[in-house]
Amino acid sequence: MKKKWITFDLDGTLMQNPFEKWVFPEIEQLYNDSIGNVQANGIRSELIKEHHRRMNAGLIVDAFDWDDIVKHVFSTNGVSLPVDVAELVIKHTIPPKVYLLEENSLQNLQILREKGFHLAVVTNGFEKYQKPVMDALGLTSLFDVILTPDKARYGKPQINMVKELHDTTNEIVAHVGDRLDHDVTMANELNVLSILFHQEMPETIRSVQPKKRQDTCMEWLEMKWKQETGVEPLPLSAIPKMIICTMKEISRESLS
Repeated sequence: MKKKWITFDLDGTLMQNPFEKWVFPEIEQLYNDSIGNVQANGIRSELIKEHHRRMNAGLIVDAFDWDDIVKHVFSTNGVSLPVDVAELVIKHTIPPKVYLLEENSLQNLQILREKGFHLAVVTNGFEKYQKPVMDALGLTSLFDVILTPDKARYGKPQINMVKELHDTTNEIVAHVGDRLDHDVTMANELNVLSILFHQEMPETIRSVQPKKRQDTCMEWLEMKWKQETGVEPLPLSAIPKMIICTMKEISRESLS
């Protein structure tokens, strides 16, 4: 009998990492201090621009190597200051700087394990950035496998990233994530249940069954796709088969 897997994204799905509010600001400060200009700005936008350049070039693994991105952007601007992004992540991995997006996340994941599912993390964040946060929030022990681009040498939405979980002895039954371009498109290409996490779902949509919510929020899905990719219209390959507002809903639904 095949092992049944449910795979999960991390950032924006299960947890909040410290990058946006803590790591990037400290990198900006280090840069500004090194050039002696406390009013300087824009280095973060250059980091993000380099990330997108790598993504658009198909260099998905490189696009999430923030140590290399910082080194490249600093060097391009004539700054040779060494910055260890992984160490900054560890420094700022302290609640409430990092937190679970749902109070009962750990219990809901444990329920899925008790139902016989194997759980795996499939994240585009490198292990050295993600695991410290997972450890601090109590997530690590609930997952059998953690797949990251630096280990798999692929990144979402490339389906080769999860090939070890979808073969003759394993079957991914569902993938849960918060992005259409990374998570939903990968799941749909694998022909597994694509589950989009939408925590701020309006009450009018919450009253609809999770597998029928797509029809009630197509306008929002179109807007989300454009925000994520900069293009339109929304392709069929990016439409989720289920939309949830809480992880608890997964255990209530049939995952076939």
